[in-house]
Amino acid sequence: MKLLPIERYTLLTKLSPEEIKKLLDANVVPKSKGFQLKFGWSKPAGGKPYEGVVKNNGFEISRIIDYRNSFLPVITGDVSHEIVHTAVRIKMTLSIVVAVFMTFWMGGVIIGFVGCLIAMIDGFRSGSKFEPLLLIPFGMLIFGYLMVKLAFQTEVSKSRKFLRELLQGWEEGKA
Repeated sequence: MKLLPIERYTLLTKLSPEEIKKLLDANVVPKSKGFQLKFGWSKPAGGKPYEGVVKNNGFEISRIIDYRNSFLPVITGDVSHEIVHTAVRIKMTLSIVVAVFMTFWMGGVIIGFVGCLIAMIDGFRSGSKFEPLLLIPFGMLIFGYLMVKLAFQTEVSKSRKFLRELLQGWEEGKA
């Protein structure tokens, strides 16, 4: 069971690195420079499903969505031509801003959980009545983990399928 929201796999394809770059260029709009606040819920006029940077030997992209999901994966890929096929090594992670925020948030919840756990143990020792409110940090911990895991995995599966179909590939070990 993976605890961290990181997905790594290798996609194999018969396409050349140049063909892969052309396909990605046709489906990726360049990422806008600087910080932008996005108002509204619509996709950009370009109609391309991804935004980011595509290079000859790799890419860094993320899906363009018309809803809010802070846990959208940042997809990096490294393209290398091998003897029989081309390998695309793909890594999907949270954006650094979201990862840092969730680290601090979950860290605070863990500290609260440990404090409540100590209070419950101390209460049991002294014969005090059980306080259900002491379970709130535990619920917050489970909620935070599931929120990140489910939102991230939903987007990972969509991007995984898109890249497999676009690049006419198969995952290494799953021929």
